[in-house]
Amino acid sequence: MTEARANFGTLVRRTAHSRERIAITDHGHVAAILINPQDLADLEDALALAEYQLEKERGTLKPGIPHAEVGRMLGLR
Repeated sequence: MTEARANFGTLVRRTAHSRERIAITDHGHVAAILINPQDLADLEDALALAEYQLEKERGTLKPGIPHAEVGRMLGLR
């Protein structure tokens, strides 16, 4: 962590521009990972889709809100 603290700006820029993931360790154990924001968004999207598909397969999918109702809720209709 000491090295990461001293080079934090450089590590953040490296992650942002190269999409490289950088592990920050504390006494030899991974304490945190620097990850590009788009990579994180992609992982979260993939997880949400996998959870949706699993709920659909199990029959535990919660009912959605009809498109027209969403439009009314947002004041679009």
